[in-house]
Parts: sequence; structure tokens; C-alpha cells
Amino acid sequence: MYLLAIAFIFLSQISTLAAFATVASQKQAILQNLNGIVTQLQNPSLYSTEWANRIDINNDNGPIVSCDVKAGDVLTLYPIDRVEFGIHECGRCVDLLHPERFPYPHLRNEKQDLCILSDNDSIRQGWLGNKIPMDRENKGNCAFVPLPSIAPLCAIVATRDIAQGESIQETKIGRKKTLELAMTVGKLYANEIGDLLPYLNEMAYANIPLPKKSVKLLDNFHKINKSYPELRQIHSNPDIYTIPNFLSDEECDRLIEKSRQGIQPCLVKNEQTGEVELDPSRTSTNANIPKREVPSIIEKITDLANCDAEQVEILQVLNYQKGQEFKPHTDGFERATSACGFLDSGRIATVFTYLNDVDNGGKTIFTKLGLDIKPEKGMCVVHFPMNLDMLEDERTEHQGGVAIDEKWILTTWIWKHFKGDFRYDEEFLPSLGDDLI
Repeated sequence: MYLLAIAFIFLSQISTLAAFATVASQKQAILQNLNGIVTQLQNPSLYSTEWANRIDINNDNGPIVSCDVKAGDVLTLYPIDRVEFGIHECGRCVDLLHPERFPYPHLRNEKQDLCILSDNDSIRQGWLGNKIPMDRENKGNCAFVPLPSIAPLCAIVATRDIAQGESIQETKIGRKKTLELAMTVGKLYANEIGDLLPYLNEMAYANIPLPKKSVKLLDNFHKINKSYPELRQIHSNPDIYTIPNFLSDEECDRLIEKSRQGIQPCLVKNEQTGEVELDPSRTSTNANIPKREVPSIIEKITDLANCDAEQVEILQVLNYQKGQEFKPHTDGFERATSACGFLDSGRIATVFTYLNDVDNGGKTIFTKLGLDIKPEKGMCVVHFPMNLDMLEDERTEHQGGVAIDEKWILTTWIWKHFKGDFRYDEEFLPSLGDDLI
């Protein structure tokens, strides 16, 4: 209810904004939107900071922890009066840490520092970050940490275990340690941060025109490893590649056996209702494979796709029984989107591998190219559903033909940016057994 109130008030305030024509004015519009959002978040009647309220001010006007805390716990948030670009003497710069891991979509290409300015006289429970003194000897017990994926919000985070009643002093830590703490916070507070993502990502774009779709998509696609053994190009413009024996027979068999433990109907999120329901275009079943259980497969995929493991979507094993199919579709989106834990990004490559030979039915059919691919055990197929400008290439529309013989496929997608929504962290995926492949 709190966040819905923020959405209603904020959208009402910006409803009269005109469309912005230049990059500079769009940048100012984003700042204006961000400032409006953080103002509403700091209103206790609209948003509760129960999860970030572990500090009291003692009789000497000094901050102490109100309960026992562990390293990585958020003690309090840092108050924000306004957000600006550039360095300000009385402000704090927000280190965006790693532009791919923590993409901050609305700031991804920003070259200037992001600065938050705060009123030193204000005292708001849950927003006491500016009341924490700095330990001059750098032996403090907490640090200033940008919250992953929800810039410009920052927090004061415990750098060690702290007992109830102990005084709080900030210490300066290096960039590497800050990144580690941000990762810890992202996982510990995945739901709390996730609840704020729509407001500090999608709302930052409110009333700002989206880029127009290009008619031709002839260049600027992701570059894979062209020297990968046995790589074959079977179509140009759009480019499609195959790699025979990408996975060994043993790897294929073990993947099928592992996936049997988690097989279920294919589900999809209904964009109109927000409900998760059966995928009307895909009648197969599937199982999600944790990356931690297939390290050698991940190594092969990242080597071939020329990407980081953080860009690889959850691996799925799909099983098609007789009569099942995947209707014509593309793997991309009309423009940059937030899905599967990735923020304001897009699928720039599809990588799938047949796990068994299929004599009858089940071909992969590129419907607009006149290209059919017959499943061969271990063979990998790569194509590019979106370009690096994150625009969909509709020429890559394809379908999984109606199965006659049973078909098994391992599939995943490469995104342009790293995953930023920790609710989708693969540590939360249930194990499918002890067999590491």
C-alpha cells in the first residue's frame, strides 16, 4: 500500500510534463523524476523503512545500534534532499561501482558523477546516514554503500558484527570492499530492494520518449568467439551458427537425467495481469538448471558466446513429447526491457543445444528465412534476437516444430548487461542433485 501511494502521487505530479527532445533535457527530466521519487520515499506515511532502522540517537546525540547486527546488515539509509550531477563540496558522490553488474539503467551512460545532497539538521528514523561520524583513524564499524540497482539510494552498512548499544562510526573502504558489501546487501535484502525497482527504474523514465525502432538491423550485433572449434555459419544477415559436438554424449545424457528431477510445465508471466500462468505458445515441459551445478557447461557457453557468466540467463532443459511444440516467436523484445532479473537490457544472443537425436519431427524452423535445423545430439545453435542497441530482429522468428519423436534441448540467452535484480539470484534455485557436470 505504501508503494502504491508513492506511485499515485508521483505520477500525478509528473502528468503535465511535456516530452523532452534533447539528451540534455531528458537528463534533467530523469533527475527531476528521481528527486520526486526519493522525496516520496522519505515520507514515513508513504514508505516504511522497517528493514533499515537499526540506529538510535543517544543522549549525547551520538548514533548507536538498537540491536545486535551482523556484518552486511543495513543500519540506516542515507537521506537525500536532492540529486544532482557533478561534484559538490557538501554532497556525497555515489560510486556506481560496476556499470554492468549494477546497471542503474537510467544512469548507465552517464559520464558525470552522481551526487546526493542532504540536510544535516534533519532527523528521520530509517534515514540517519548523515548522522554517522567518520572515524579519523579509519577503524570504524560501518561504511557508506550504494544500494545495488536502485540509485541514488545509499545505506550505511555494518562492516563487522556490532553489539546492541555500541557507538557507530563510519570507515572508508576501498572500491573492491564496497562492491563486495553491495553484493552482500543485494542478496540479504533482495525483496526489499526488488520492491523499489519499479520506482527507481521504470518511473525514472516517466514521460521520457523511448527511442524509435530502426527499420533495418544490419549491424551492431554481439560478437561471439569466431575461433571456437568447429563453429559453422549456416546463415548470413541474420547470422546463425552451429557447433557440432558442442556437448559430449555423456554431458547430454547427464543433463537430461539431472533435469528429470525438476521438470514442470512451461510458465510465463502475463503482461496484462502480472500473473504467472501456463505458456500458451509452448506446450513442452522444462527444468531450471542452477549454474553452480554445471560449471563446465557454463565455461563452454561463455567461451563460445564471448560473455561473462553474469550475462547468462538461467539455463533451461526443455522436453518435447509427441505432439508438443513451440509456436513461432522471437527470443527478443521490442526494446530494452526488465525481465528474468535483468534491468533495462535485452537478449543479444540465443544459445541452445540439442540433447538427443531426433529422427522425426521437432525441427527448429526459422520461419522468415526458409531455414530448418534437424536436431542432432550435442549440436549447438547460436543466433541473435536483438542487436546491441537492444532492438529486436524479427527476422530471427523461429518455432519448435511439432514433436513426433521425443526431443530434449538445453537453452539459455545472453543479455547485454549483468543481472541486477537479486530476487532472481541463482542461489535461490533448488538443487537438482549432487552430480556436477
